[in-house]
Amino acid sequence: MVERAAVTTTYSASAITVLAGLTINEWVALGGLLIGLAGLAMNWWFKKEHLKLVRRREHDEDES
Repeated sequence: MVERAAVTTTYSASAITVLAGLTINEWVALGGLLIGLAGLAMNWWFKKEHLKLVRRREHDEDES
């Protein structure tokens, strides 16, 4: 139990130190990376949904 608390405290302190040490340029770069990843995920999801609709439409046309 004590060992787990020590490990948690160590990792938490390390994360806080890294985040506190970032410059404004690094924060902006990190923000840009996150926005880019979010855009990639959204485009992937919309393309997946679009393909579902196209396949459903083709399936419906084949049945009629």
